[in-house]
Amino acid sequence: MTSSPPLLRRLLLGTALACVVVGMLVIIGLRIVTPIVQTAALEHQLSGIDHDACTAAPESWGWKSGDMSFFAYDRAGRSRNPNAPPIEPTLLQKVVAQQGVAVEMSPNRILSVALHAPDGPCAILRLTSKNLNAPISLHIRGVLASAIIVGMILTVLGTFLLVVRPLQKRIEEVADAAKDVGSDAFTPQQLQNTDALAHIAQMLTQSHHRLQEAHQALEARNKALEHHLAGVAHDLRTPLASMHLALEALATQSQGSMREEAQRALADVVFLSSMVENLHQAARLRHEVDVTSGSVELTSLVRRLEQRFAIVGRHAGIEVAANTPEQEVWVACTPALAERAVANLIQNAVEHNRKPGHVAITLSQQDTQGRFTLVVADDGPGMPQDTLASLQHATFLHDEARPRGPGMGTLITQEVAQRAGWSIHYAPLEPTGLEVRLEGPLIDPKAP
Repeated sequence: MTSSPPLLRRLLLGTALACVVVGMLVIIGLRIVTPIVQTAALEHQLSGIDHDACTAAPESWGWKSGDMSFFAYDRAGRSRNPNAPPIEPTLLQKVVAQQGVAVEMSPNRILSVALHAPDGPCAILRLTSKNLNAPISLHIRGVLASAIIVGMILTVLGTFLLVVRPLQKRIEEVADAAKDVGSDAFTPQQLQNTDALAHIAQMLTQSHHRLQEAHQALEARNKALEHHLAGVAHDLRTPLASMHLALEALATQSQGSMREEAQRALADVVFLSSMVENLHQAARLRHEVDVTSGSVELTSLVRRLEQRFAIVGRHAGIEVAANTPEQEVWVACTPALAERAVANLIQNAVEHNRKPGHVAITLSQQDTQGRFTLVVADDGPGMPQDTLASLQHATFLHDEARPRGPGMGTLITQEVAQRAGWSIHYAPLEPTGLEVRLEGPLIDPKAP
């Protein structure tokens, strides 16, 4: 499954920040609104005071009881009542300048100064009271903070369950579908939305269908190419065989330079016949043919190849001889591919040898182990160590720098051996030469 941690973190962080911002705006709003409400309430209380009673006896008007006090002053801030405390200069200046109400709050009391009349001994009123709102305000703030935290948690949880989780699930489904695009395991997404993810899922479905169509077209072209190469190989087999016989007879009957030219032409015909057959089998291997779909008897196959290459080797000054067991040796492999794999080994040993040279083919079986061993050895110049090392890892299907001609034959042999479950090893011989050992399991031809 594929998740999207950055997207989840951004959504959750954005939701949390939104809750915090909303809470801060609420607190700031309360701080702004509270003084306005208190001022309006004070103005409402002062509007009910009897101004005539105050101006008639200002020296006795006013009162004080505990934390509560109420006295009148003129515009200069003087009171005729000897019990009146002095008015605060800053509040007095603010009231006179603003022609309104000034409020000063502390944790213990609320001090309010208001302009009550244009002039006279009762022009300004000073009111003090206990701040009963302080604990209530703290309580309200605590409740508000708790509500913000709970709201933030509920908002984040709701956003995750209702928005983030469904979105994450859809993203994971699209990601899983993307991994199977072009394969038989792909399942088209059910489009219930018209958003960007639904558009991506639709594009994946369309891409899957295009890949499937391209794959089918490619398979059809591969089959057509295989049939074409098979037809070419079949059409060329007869004329090449005729040329082979004619050049062999010419090389046997002619003398001097004519004989040498006939022998070189005979080698070229053998090379061309092998190349055509290798191209045909290469197309089959490219098409992922099942190499073990048939069975082949190696004893008769090796004897037949011995006779074929003994004639080729005789004109090149190379002796070709085979040693095979009396009993049959059966293995699981398509006959045409098995013949091509062994023929490529013998042909390389003949072509890369020098006269007078020898090529020995030895087929044996280990009944106790249920395996066969086919060895092709020559006394030619051999191969450098780096080339031998590269042959152990080269494959026909994956080596982009694969050579052509006899080199292609070597890689085809290795590919057939690998798919048939055989092992192939290259080893230098002393003083010169090369040994190729092919080993694999035996089968019972009578078994179903």
